[in-house]
Amino acid sequence: MQVTFREIKKAFDIEEKTLYHWLNACGMPAVKANDQYYFHSVEVLEWALKHHIPLTPGALQLCEKKRHGQDIVTPALSQGGVYYNTPGKSPNEILGTVLELLPLPSHIQRDFLKELLLSREQLGTTAVGGGIAIPHVKHPVALAGVSPKIGLFFLATPVNFSAPDKQNVHTVFVILSASVKGHLALLSRLAFCLQDKAVISVLASRAKKEDIIAAFQIAESKIDPLTESGE
Repeated sequence: MQVTFREIKKAFDIEEKTLYHWLNACGMPAVKANDQYYFHSVEVLEWALKHHIPLTPGALQLCEKKRHGQDIVTPALSQGGVYYNTPGKSPNEILGTVLELLPLPSHIQRDFLKELLLSREQLGTTAVGGGIAIPHVKHPVALAGVSPKIGLFFLATPVNFSAPDKQNVHTVFVILSASVKGHLALLSRLAFCLQDKAVISVLASRAKKEDIIAAFQIAESKIDPLTESGE
């Protein structure tokens, strides 16, 4: 979890004087030992979000490297992508557009997957409240050979998904995994992150992809692996 001065400078692609300014004038969190600065990767991301510091791909990769094997939502979201102004006037139209946009292996038949998702939508709403829908919570779709993906879609126009709280859906998450177990693992993590204030904020403002992924990284860092595994 510990990051050096040089790693931070390289990750954010900044000059040394800029990093010293962040430390001395902007309250960037760090510990100084033996005349060297050391940083906690998640604390740095959280600080950067709060201070509207541009998050480079290097900054996100630095955090992922330091937390390798712990985050599962963040890499899945990076794989699935973030999409803005997704068109559609009904759940059926939205799901059709979603499957056109999601990066899928060539062996996956999109038309078949679309029919599968639409048929399962008829079994009950996938809206979870607060303007968010997650197809399919109760009936996950497992696709052999698919790496874990979460696609995040901001809708161009809110759509009625017959949500329990009567709110129209403006944000859709689509989870794809090779197994039901993998789907449920992603779903539980996603549900946890959606309770986080920073995640709620970046979703409400439709922030840029880097800021959204950073918010999810920070939220996932709060999960205690021992608690999660039930030990």
